[in-house]
Amino acid sequence: MRGTLLAVGLGGAVGTGARIGCSLTALHMLPDAVFLATLAANALGAALIGYLATRALSPIVTALLMTGFCGGFTTFSLFSLEVLMLLEHSIVAGLGYGAVSLVVWIGGVALGYWLGGRAAMR
Repeated sequence: MRGTLLAVGLGGAVGTGARIGCSLTALHMLPDAVFLATLAANALGAALIGYLATRALSPIVTALLMTGFCGGFTTFSLFSLEVLMLLEHSIVAGLGYGAVSLVVWIGGVALGYWLGGRAAMR
C-alpha cells in the first residue's frame, strides 16, 4: 500500500509539473487563448491513459502513470472554470469550448487505446 501511495504521489508531482509547464508556455505564447493549454493537456492525458489501458501494467506502474501522472497532468476543475468564464462572455464560446473539449478528449482516449492495441499485436 505504501508503495502505491508513493507511486501516485510521484506520478502526480511529475504530471502537475508538466501541466504547469503547458500553462506557462501557453500564457507566454497565447495570452488571450490560454484555455487551449487545458484543452491540449487533457487531450494528451486522455490519449496517454487510453494507450496505457491497453498495456499489461503492474499495479505500481498503473498507480504511477495512470492515477498519478495522468491525474496530475489533466484537470477537470480548471476546465470547468474556463467554461464558466467563457460563458460570461459568450454562450456560444462557452458551450462550444465544452463540446469541443469532450469530443477531443474522448477522441484522444480512443486514439490512445487504438494505438495501444496495434502495438500489442506486434
